[in-house]
Formats: sequence, structure tokens, C-alpha cells
Amino acid sequence: MKDKLQSDSLGQLADPTYSRVREKLREDILSGYFISGERLKIAELVERYKVSQMPIREALQQLQGEGLLIIEPNKGAHVRKVDKQFLESIYEIRQLIEVYLTVKCIENLKQKDLKLLNQIQKSYESAAAKEDYTICLQLNRRFHSTIYELANNSEGLQILEKHWQLINTLRLTYGFGSRRTAEVIEEHQAILLALESRNPAAVETAASLHCVNAKADLLAQMGDRLK
Repeated sequence: MKDKLQSDSLGQLADPTYSRVREKLREDILSGYFISGERLKIAELVERYKVSQMPIREALQQLQGEGLLIIEPNKGAHVRKVDKQFLESIYEIRQLIEVYLTVKCIENLKQKDLKLLNQIQKSYESAAAKEDYTICLQLNRRFHSTIYELANNSEGLQILEKHWQLINTLRLTYGFGSRRTAEVIEEHQAILLALESRNPAAVETAASLHCVNAKADLLAQMGDRLK
């Protein structure tokens, strides 16, 4: 399998479950380790990740659900091209759902929820000051999940969950623009202020801007990779 079996950089997965294989395989696809259109052979993946066939097959099915792989009868799995159109489509769908759920959450929003959101935001700002972007991504997800869960729409939340790890992996791979973390802080604060005022129009405006800016920054960071 080419010269990809580099144990010094990969190492053996300590927990040979499909979830661990899925995370590493997703990372390898999004980083360009596996190129667009490349066929993924079970035997070679077993050798690379040091696990049995079952976790490999389960991971492939999961990543097909995320849109990263295409599995065809009698042809197996191959890597889907992660291009500008693919990412724009994901973000367009996410924006519609995220904005709707953020506005919808006002109906169930309580003071204790606002207190929790402000605590998460303070933790995000602390992590950003330390440039700990892994923690920033985790706290960003918690911030938004807390809001979306208040909307009581499990189907909408499930759609968002589908691509969340994919986007976070891209972020860890390609990073952020020099101003993006500061912008996220400002955008979160705007969302919080709008929620505190229970103003649907202000919430919609703040949530929409957050989505638009997130997409623009990721596309800019990926740059030539998307050409």
C-alpha cells in the first residue's frame, strides 16, 4: 500500500473499536493522506490501523453516512472529493437548521440555561487566550449543542451532529484565520445578548452571521486544496 505504513507517525490504535478507527480514517481522508477517488481496501486498512475487519467495515459505513466515502456494490469504498461545492452544501444546510434551532430555543430558554451558556463562553475565551484550539472546538460544540437541545428538535440536531466531527477535523488540520477566534468570541457574545433579550430577529441575525463567517474562514484556510 504505497509507502503509507509509517508506524512512527501513526502508531497502533490503543482502543481497537470502530469509533477510534473512524476518527483516524476521517483524519487521513481530510488531510489528503487518502486522495480523492482512491479505493480503500479492507486488507490494507486492517494492516494500517492494526485492527480486525469488523471495526474497519463499521467505520466505513459511518463515514459513508457523513458523505466522505461512497460505497458501491461489488466495488467497495472509495474516497469522495472534499471540494468547495461539498463544503458549501454542508454549510448551507447547517445554516438553515442552526439558525432555526437557535431561534426556536427561545421558547424553552431559562435563566439557568443562560448562566450555563455564559460559563461555557468564558471557558472558550480562556482557551482562546491560551491558543488551545482543540479545547476551543470542544467548547464551541458544547455552546451550540446546549442551545440546540433547548429547541426540542432531535431530527434537526441529528443532522447537525452528522457533520460536526468532520468540520472539527478540518479545523484541526487547516487551522483558523488570524482573526477568526476573536470573531467567534464576538459572535457568541452577540448570540447571547440576543437570547437574553428574547428577540427572535436579533437571534436570527446573530446566528446567521456566525454561520456565514465560519464557512468563509474554513474555505479560506483550505485555499488551494479546494481547487
